[in-house]
Amino acid sequence: MTIIAQISDTHLMDVESGDVRAPKRIEWLRRCVRDINRLDPGPDAVIHTGDMSQHGSHAEYILAREILTELNMPFYVTPGNRDSRTALRKVFSQDGYFQSDSKFLQYAVDVGTIYLVAVDSVCEGSRMGELCDNRLGDLDKMLSGKPNSPTVLFMHHPPFEVLTSSEPLQFGSRDIVQKFTDILRRHPQITQIFCGHAHRSFMSDLADTRALTVPSIAIDLRLDFPETMDDTPVYQIHSLYPGHGFVSETRFVA
Repeated sequence: MTIIAQISDTHLMDVESGDVRAPKRIEWLRRCVRDINRLDPGPDAVIHTGDMSQHGSHAEYILAREILTELNMPFYVTPGNRDSRTALRKVFSQDGYFQSDSKFLQYAVDVGTIYLVAVDSVCEGSRMGELCDNRLGDLDKMLSGKPNSPTVLFMHHPPFEVLTSSEPLQFGSRDIVQKFTDILRRHPQITQIFCGHAHRSFMSDLADTRALTVPSIAIDLRLDFPETMDDTPVYQIHSLYPGHGFVSETRFVA
């Protein structure tokens, strides 16, 4: 069994910013990290599916790294529309998994029995998702390199309509989603797609592949949860059972 913990949309802010929301957002992420470290069995890796920071500042990524390095297992990050690729790369490049020859933060790593592929869906200056031909070509190449490995994609923007959102389509055009879907059909080894951005839980199927979003760790931005849970961070655990596929569990952090 291979286990992946997914966190997303932490929207961290430096306490020095003076924003009254900053301390709570830091606390919520720290509580999630402590909870993940207590899991038994523990995850093989943790993924952060974007919007790590609120303003894309260097200080926010230094803060995020300080907290995430408390994890007892490897962690991998991908950018969201709130993030700065430049600052994110500068702070996290020491972990060695970013491609040094690309402006986009796309890469692939082996985690247990899973081939884990990060997809950079950011469109600079927009909250909507984008996948240019360069990124799609890079994704196709990474997938072609391991056609027989159970594969998971993780990305910020969900490539399906989130029907409970005021903006169901999270990408700039349906053509982008269609090109992405065509790649999924060419690579049936893709078993799951894990996303953020929607700040809520949602699940759909795309080209026979299960795709889902997780709620934001920043509870003040989280959607579709009752007010009675306004101090309960939520993240998800995804476990791949050989011969049975993925089972996903929502963790409520006390």
